[in-house]
Amino acid sequence: MTTVKPMSFLMNCGDAMCATKTKTIDEREDDQDAIEAILAHIARYRMSTFTALSRLPQFAAESPRHLRRLLRDCREAELLSSAALHSGSRYWFLTPAGATRCGLEESRSGPLSETAKLRAYALLLFCCLSDKPRYRLTAKELSQQFSVLHRPGMPGTYYFDPTGKGSIGLARIDAGHQGRWDRVIESVRDDISLHQKLPGFRQLINARRFEITVLTVLPAKAERTVGVLKSLPEVKHIPVHVVALPELLPLIFSSPGKEAHRN
Repeated sequence: MTTVKPMSFLMNCGDAMCATKTKTIDEREDDQDAIEAILAHIARYRMSTFTALSRLPQFAAESPRHLRRLLRDCREAELLSSAALHSGSRYWFLTPAGATRCGLEESRSGPLSETAKLRAYALLLFCCLSDKPRYRLTAKELSQQFSVLHRPGMPGTYYFDPTGKGSIGLARIDAGHQGRWDRVIESVRDDISLHQKLPGFRQLINARRFEITVLTVLPAKAERTVGVLKSLPEVKHIPVHVVALPELLPLIFSSPGKEAHRN
């Protein structure tokens, strides 16, 4: 089974004047590498936040001011723009020029609808802002590096967990924060049934390297969902996790038509 390999994206002069010039060139090259990392990250998750971007390896030893400057440069170069995530917070997205720079179609650019924003932010939180880093797998990665798994029309929420021997997972996003946990259970059962029928995924299942994660909003709903899932015989073959993301609540409350849920 092919595994995702870590992807990594570097002049000596004799006098002080040349050394100063070299430092300037190196700094420019480092900035360019960092900008490419920002664009690739946003292309992968469809959106990102300052907090998530600051966790990229390129900014581990940098001040927040450095990242802010690069984001400003990307905006001025019309590669990125931003919009409201929720009150007091913003997210970044690719412009058409940014999508082209990343080799994507123009449809992968621009601000997100409220539903798409919620789903994209849920996956960003799960993969990039938790204690356990994961990576959303793009359609190209599934096609080229996991060709035995790839099929047309695959959902865009498969991820790779690099810990241990490496596992592939499917994230199911429960965008409704109230009730109807039965729909979540039925979706999980359907996912298990489907993946057991696919030869490539069956290999992963037999090796205990495939999992399903339900991303929901409220901890109480997550707890109830876990309780029901434990009673299903299907989960003996495929691990199923449920993760509560209360950070999504501000998006739900600020979305049009959601105000009634406050009461």
